[in-house]
Amino acid sequence: MMKSGKPMLVVDSVEKSVKFYTEKLGFDVVDLHVERAESQFLSYAEIKKGKCFIILRTPSIEELAEFSMIKRLNLRGSGIVCEMKKGIDKYFQRCKKKGVSILSELKDNEWGVRSFIIRDLVGFKIIFEEHIEGFKPLKKQTFCGFTVPLDAKGKPSNAVATIEDMIRWIRGFGLLRRVGKKYSKLWLKLYRKEK
Repeated sequence: MMKSGKPMLVVDSVEKSVKFYTEKLGFDVVDLHVERAESQFLSYAEIKKGKCFIILRTPSIEELAEFSMIKRLNLRGSGIVCEMKKGIDKYFQRCKKKGVSILSELKDNEWGVRSFIIRDLVGFKIIFEEHIEGFKPLKKQTFCGFTVPLDAKGKPSNAVATIEDMIRWIRGFGLLRRVGKKYSKLWLKLYRKEK
């Protein structure tokens, strides 16, 4: 069982990235590693803001060729989603004031979050989002494009057959039966909870 995960971003310069994240976005440094070669430089940093942790590191010698090819790609990483507990409006204004590259202005989304997107100095996208208090999602009857049959009370009809249909649908995307079964049951549980 996993306890947690931390995204790792491979960057050109840990020093420049730490400077960006601490000065522009208000992150704190948790850990630093110094590489001693011909000159000293930061090879690794762990930063955090609240419960959001990010690891920044330079590529190892074995990764340099791959990194130089990836570096030339326009979107070398999708990025990170940072969920905020509160204060997204104030944080958005801070980012604008600090001259951070804003890709998407602060807005409310149909799935119940208020969010904005920035690009860091290396090119990674970072989405900051905060759940909208009191948001009630619209009831969806589709499961990954598959329409779930409902009975007269609005509940999935014949749950066993419905789960099997949902599993078959997920397997059509090349995923394991176990994955389809777990996700189908979770989706139905959440669907019933919303009712």
